[in-house]
Amino acid sequence: MSTTKKSSAKRWTAGTSAVLAAMMLVVGCSSQEAETSDPVNTPAATEQNKPEAEAGNETEQFVKLSWYMPKPIDNMKDQEAVEAEANKIIKEQLNAELHLNLIDNAGWEDKMKLISAAGEPYDIVFTTFASNRINDNVQKGAFLPLDELLEKYGQNILAKVDPRAWKAVTYKGKIMAIPAQTPYSPAGAHVFKKDMVEKYGFDYKSVKSIQDLEPFLAEIKQNEPDMIPLLATANGTASGITLYDYTTITPGISYSEKDGSIVKILDVPQNKENYKTIHEFYQKGYIAKDAAIKTDYLAEAKSGKYAVMRDSGGYTEDGSKSTATYGFPTVETLSGYPTISTNSMTSAASAISATSKNPERAMMLLNLIWGDKYLLNTLAYGVEGKNYTFKSGTAQDDDPTIEATSGSEQTWAIWHNWLGPLWDQWDSNWNSTAALQAMKANNDNGQASGILGFIFNSEPVKNEIAQVSAIQKESTPILTTGSMTDFEQYYTELQQRMVDAGMDKILAEAQKQFDAWKAENS
Repeated sequence: MSTTKKSSAKRWTAGTSAVLAAMMLVVGCSSQEAETSDPVNTPAATEQNKPEAEAGNETEQFVKLSWYMPKPIDNMKDQEAVEAEANKIIKEQLNAELHLNLIDNAGWEDKMKLISAAGEPYDIVFTTFASNRINDNVQKGAFLPLDELLEKYGQNILAKVDPRAWKAVTYKGKIMAIPAQTPYSPAGAHVFKKDMVEKYGFDYKSVKSIQDLEPFLAEIKQNEPDMIPLLATANGTASGITLYDYTTITPGISYSEKDGSIVKILDVPQNKENYKTIHEFYQKGYIAKDAAIKTDYLAEAKSGKYAVMRDSGGYTEDGSKSTATYGFPTVETLSGYPTISTNSMTSAASAISATSKNPERAMMLLNLIWGDKYLLNTLAYGVEGKNYTFKSGTAQDDDPTIEATSGSEQTWAIWHNWLGPLWDQWDSNWNSTAALQAMKANNDNGQASGILGFIFNSEPVKNEIAQVSAIQKESTPILTTGSMTDFEQYYTELQQRMVDAGMDKILAEAQKQFDAWKAENS
């Protein structure tokens, strides 16, 4: 694919003249942990400061680069072919070779902890506010500060990351990860099987809360014996449960956007009311009896046996995204937008390991992915003819439309924001260009949280957080499916278990850090 390689070489330098525009956030942290850095003065903010992107003599020695991430789908079989295609470009541009280490989700967290504890050399890793946590890795010195590397080799990255997002990954004045382009305020939506809505004449647009679903669920339960009214699983709650005016700080602790207070989320009356409704739905047979042991929400949704689901990762007014994802006609109605938070801005990020033997080349690789659409989409979609086909255009057009394999035939997938530049995704059955534009517009226009930039330092209460997290892991499947025997008893006992595990100490620490951050940023 020589023509593609030639266009890749052009695109490698094309991004270097773009203006700095980076992801979203406003670093704020506790006084113990992070200091802000002005995004206007981040590396490469001006044309004068901007070095050449070409690596020059620094790529004379051939190197092998490793990248760790959780396995995006279970049925990954084409890694060798995908890496071979991607490495044609990487070898030509960087004199390097990439190997992806895809770890089963069940062992992901433990694997990365072991690698870190052993000081094992590797180059790049997937990290988020919740998975292989940025905060935890920074505390133990597992990640490399990226400021100088970005200034010297990261021009495409600096040109595309939303400037606000750098503050979400800045600790004590140092950038510790690259925040991905990703929906920062992803809309929640109720999704309905279109044929069921039409059959029963249900005004789905009138649904404003989880409670408003009751009439439709009751009708499905009574008249459709082969259908389950509402989809909920152990790790996937129904839409409408989330409290959009509360922003999570740490497990069990949230910030109220209404009154600016720090609260225990289980103590919020509306939260309890929503879970009580789910329990009532479960008792009435609207939710599968074995819902608490179902763990693959997407597979359940694709089965077509549920009348009401949640959005498939992005709301579209015409239902097109859920229709494409679930494989049958759907309609949707909006349930709400969360505020843009530090957590949402770090829902996908890439870091370079402190043990990397080739951090410069690792940054060059990330920068190349942010600048070369063909390389990005090859790593994401796979190999043409094997994992996807062109519906219109070609890779050389830079703006094709493709059809990626799905279901049991899908043997390769890496979500674009796990790689970095989501908005450079080719138009496809994963996301249409229109859907991507809507997500980006929502980011640009989204409401920022009152604690945007606040980064909670978990170190003082890490033992309590570990205990609380263990209880949450056990209780979440029961809460999200409503499958407890006695709701009031279960909920009250859960609140007390959280207190016994140290929730009040976590709350006090969060309040202390928040007060310090607020004083510094007032």
